[in-house]
This record gives sequence, structure tokens and C-alpha cells, in this order.
Amino acid sequence: MGQKKEGVIGWFLSLLEFLKKVVLFIIKWRYLIALIVFVLCVAFKIHGSSINEYNKIFANYDEYKSESIILGTSRSIRSDEWLGHAPYFMSQYYNDYEKNNDLVSLGGHDMILGHNTPVKDITMVAKPFTWGYIILGNEYGLSWYWCLRLILLILVSFEACIIITKGNKKVALLGAIMVAFAPAVQWWFVAAVDVFIWGLTLFVAAYYFFTTEKWKRWLFTAILPVSAIAYVMALYPPLQIPVGLVMLTLFIVCLIRDKKEITFKKKDIWRIVIMALFALGVLGWMLWNSRDAIVALYSTVYPGKRVSLGGGEGIGGLFTDLTSFVLPYKQIPYSNSSEVSTFIQFAPVLLMLYPLIWKKMKRDKNMIVGNALLVCIIVMFVFMSVGFPELLAKLSLFSYIDSFRMEWAYGFVGVLFTVWGIDMIWKKQIFSKKQIFGVIAIFGFLYICLVGSKELSYLSWKYYIVLIVGLMILVFLMLKRYQKLFLVGTAAVVLAAGATVNPIAKGTTAVFGHPLEQKIREIASDDKDAHWIALNTILLQQLGIANGAKMLNALNFYPDYTKWKIIDPDGKYDDYYNRYAHLVVTLTDDDTEYISGVTADNFTLKLSCDDALKWPTKYLLSAGKLNACTENFEEIYADTEGEYYIYERVTK
Repeated sequence: MGQKKEGVIGWFLSLLEFLKKVVLFIIKWRYLIALIVFVLCVAFKIHGSSINEYNKIFANYDEYKSESIILGTSRSIRSDEWLGHAPYFMSQYYNDYEKNNDLVSLGGHDMILGHNTPVKDITMVAKPFTWGYIILGNEYGLSWYWCLRLILLILVSFEACIIITKGNKKVALLGAIMVAFAPAVQWWFVAAVDVFIWGLTLFVAAYYFFTTEKWKRWLFTAILPVSAIAYVMALYPPLQIPVGLVMLTLFIVCLIRDKKEITFKKKDIWRIVIMALFALGVLGWMLWNSRDAIVALYSTVYPGKRVSLGGGEGIGGLFTDLTSFVLPYKQIPYSNSSEVSTFIQFAPVLLMLYPLIWKKMKRDKNMIVGNALLVCIIVMFVFMSVGFPELLAKLSLFSYIDSFRMEWAYGFVGVLFTVWGIDMIWKKQIFSKKQIFGVIAIFGFLYICLVGSKELSYLSWKYYIVLIVGLMILVFLMLKRYQKLFLVGTAAVVLAAGATVNPIAKGTTAVFGHPLEQKIREIASDDKDAHWIALNTILLQQLGIANGAKMLNALNFYPDYTKWKIIDPDGKYDDYYNRYAHLVVTLTDDDTEYISGVTADNFTLKLSCDDALKWPTKYLLSAGKLNACTENFEEIYADTEGEYYIYERVTK
């Protein structure tokens, strides 16, 4: 029996040793491996988009699903991606990638502000994720977009953690996994990722710009202005502001820590001047040419007119939300998966232990990094829990950040703090057994206290106890310096919670393969100047623009007053449409009526027949039979796979 037990343990240790060799090989050749993986994924049209949701509206869903989903499942809650970004990007193919796109609105829409889509413009230098659309078209472009973003996020996260830990590759790899596959990142892979990618890239490139020589400095001279432009053009202030401040802080303290490694000379100032002029020139070009659209965007009722003072978050905001671990596998009843997803990190444990770490390691130069991250966490938590006075919020620019987005930024910093803390703890045996078990007990007790009635409506106590005990075990392994077990265990937990969020999918059949979609494309190609309205749905208008149709009620980032002034010349209903808005249109023989949506980003327009004809409406793309304006439109196509119809305006 003892030999059998010893054999199992030996086999497990051999497996860990083998994994170590594989990991070291991957780390050594990471850039070459990343390039090969990227090329292969694009060649086979692999992506993580949830566009398979479009398949579900057709009768032969299972047939098309089998063609598009390789592993996992598409997520309807990821509508900002499959209903927003993907159709917007694809619509540019029919617009020849021009900056102004009239497929999405009567008066046209600035596509740099519209999800920062591919545009044949100087700003493309800072948008490598969208190059695939212009070079290879929509199908390969979607794969290019998804794969390059994930691969680059992993690479720059690793490099950032290498700098933070002064070369601890094992911990840096775990940090890269904790950032790239964090539930919050994967559930918000469209909205948040660019900020993290370019923020980390700026930090890494700026640090090495000052600490490397020869050809490497030339490399970072090229990367820095592109990263700066890309960071600004992410156009997501609620996350850009806190992440930018944290990255700037880390850059400064890491240079102070490594001042002896700085190789920058006064004669290199000309590089900074060139970088600044290039970045400011491109951004100035973008701001000038998009000035009207920017004013319109930030003058909207939503999301433009918001002043946040923070507050309202309790101590639970410091901890990883336990529901994040099971969100890919079980629907949450009291919110949605995206809203409650967080970063998986151990910052609360390190906060409890920080006085002991400081006492034992205060002479270590890397303590300056920990101190800086600690200050960032304290400031963020004060804003989340207590809030700032209005003047301070505006001066610090935190007025643009709501507590929800600050939780993302805190979670991100919590991961970096965790990476730093693990490295420091593993350098030296810092804690006694009593201290370790005391902290673990407090950690577990606090987690149990955080479980409330709404959480128990989602999962039973049994599940929460299992999750909490599992985290306590990981903390024990971390503090006792069982390095291999902790690294493998934590990576497995993060990957299980994050890597399974988005599907592994192939191709774009869901958007281009159905007979209805082919018919839209055929009509739009033959009648390029015609305008369409999608009826009774929030889906068909986005399918329409993805297939080249000029949809009057496609998603708009800011109001198209060219369109609205035709039916609302006095601006009486401005509060309804002066927003980022998905517009659902229904036709009525009565007067036009505006109806607020359940959320701030949509509303319904009951459009009178007279107003529909005031717009240059030639085609109706309807979910269901037309029951109003039947004298003005005639059916020209009925979808045999579902209740979808196309009507053409009757010329009288």
C-alpha cells in the first residue's frame, strides 16, 4: 500500500517537473510560439466571438451551430460584442473603410468613435487589431481581431510582471494568466481589453526605453507613440483614468528602484521629442476631424452626462466575488454574468500581512513597488466605499469613473499586487505557522460573512463552503511556499473561471450564411443607395449593416439629428434619442410614440406610417408580418426558415 502511495506521489511530482520544462520552453520561445499560434488561428478562422447568437433566430439553428462552434458556447449577454462591435466592424467592408459610414445612420456616423472600427486613416497605425479586416476581409479579420488581442494581452502582462518581480518568470507567467483570463476581462473582452493591453504596453515600453540600449531602444521608440495613441483612442475614460494613473505610478517607482540600470542619456531626448510630436500629431488629426462627433458623443444623456462621486461599496469590494468562479456554467438570477465578474486575486490576504512583509523586507528595494501598489489600492477603496467630494472627484478626473468600473481597475491592481506579494514572500520565509493559520482563518471567516441572501439564491452554502475552502488551501500553499502546487492550482482555477467564458468558434456563417442574410446582401448590392428599417427586433438592424444594408435604426453612439429632425423638428423627444442607443422600431397607424427602454442604452419607437415615409425608407426588414402601412409596402421576400420578411416601398 505504501509503495502504491509513493508511486502516485512520484508520478505526480514527475508530472509537475515535466510541466515545468514545458513552461520554461514556452517562456524562452514565447514570441516565436505566439507568432505561429496567431498565424494558424487566423488561417483556420478561429475566434471567440458570440456571433453564433444570430444562428439561434433561425429554424435550422443546430445545423449552423455545428459549423461555427468548436468548443464552448456563445453568450447572449455578450451583446456589446456580437450585436455591437462585430456588425460595426463588418459594415466597414461595404463602406470601403471610410471614416464616415452612412450604413448605420442617415447622416452618417464617425467610425473611429463607433467602436473604433477599421478606417483607412492615419490612425490605423495604432489599431493593429483591425488590420486584418482591411487586409483579409471580414471572415479572417474577425479571427485576426480576437486572436491578436488575446495573444498580445498575455505577452505584455507577462513582461509587466517580469518588471514588477525583477525577473521571476514563474510568478510572471501566473500573473499573465491572472490578467488575461480574469473573468472580468473575458466577460468584457471588447470593452475593457484595449485599455489593459495598451496601458501595460506603455508601462513595459517606457520602462525598457530608459533601461535598454542600441537596437532595443529603437524598437521601444517605435512602440511607445503607437501605444500612447492606441491608449487614448480606446475611448473608455472610466477605465483609462485609473489604469493610466496606476501604470504611470508603476513606471516611476520601477525606474526609481532600478535607477542604476538606467541607460538613458541626454542626447536621447530627441527620441522623446519625435515620439511626442508623432503621437500628438496623429491624435490632433483624429480630434480635429472627429470634433463634431466627439462633442455630440460627450453631450449625450447617456453615457456622456455623468458625474460620479463613488461610494456605496463595502469591504466585500476588496475580495474576489465568489460567483465569478461558476459564471460560465450557471446563469445568475439577480444580475448578469458580466456585471458581477471580477478579477481573481489575493490582495486582501496581502493587505492583512503587509505590516509583517514590510517589517521583514523593508530593506528590499522592491518594497517601493509594493508601497506604490498599496497606496493605489487604498485610494481606489476610499473612492469605492466612501466616495470623493465633487471638487476632488473633478480635479482627480475620478468624476468620470463609477464605482463599478473602479472595481475592474482595483481587481487589475489586486492581481499586480498579488504577483508582487508572491515574489516577495517566496524570497524569504516571512511568517510563522501561527501567523499563517491565523490569516487563513480570518480570510475564510470574512468570505463566509460576505455571503448574503442574494448569493444564496444563486448557489447553496455547500458550494460557497467548497469555494472558500479551496481558496484557503491556495492561500496556505502560497504562504507555505509550495510553489509548484500553488502555481498550478491557481492557474487551473483562473482558467476554469475565465478561459471558458467565450467560445472557440470558427468562421462567420452565423452572419453571412443564412438565406435571409444572403437576400439582404443581394438587394443591398443591387440597390446601394436604398435605406432600410428593421422592425420589431433589436437584432436584424445589426445583421443588416453587416451585410451592406443602410439601416436607419442601427446602433448609434450619438444622435443622428439629420434623421431625428425630420420627424421631431422641435427636439421634443431629444432625451430619448440623444444617447448611445439600440433602437427598436415598430410601425403603427397611430401617432408616433417614444418609449423608454429597460436599460439606458435602448428605447422603442412606435413609428407612424406618415413618419416612416418622411424618412427615405425603401425597404422594411421585419420580424413578423407587417400589420401597419400595408398600403405603402409590399412583400418581396419571406424567409422559409423563420418569420422574417422583406418589404419594398410601393411607388405611387
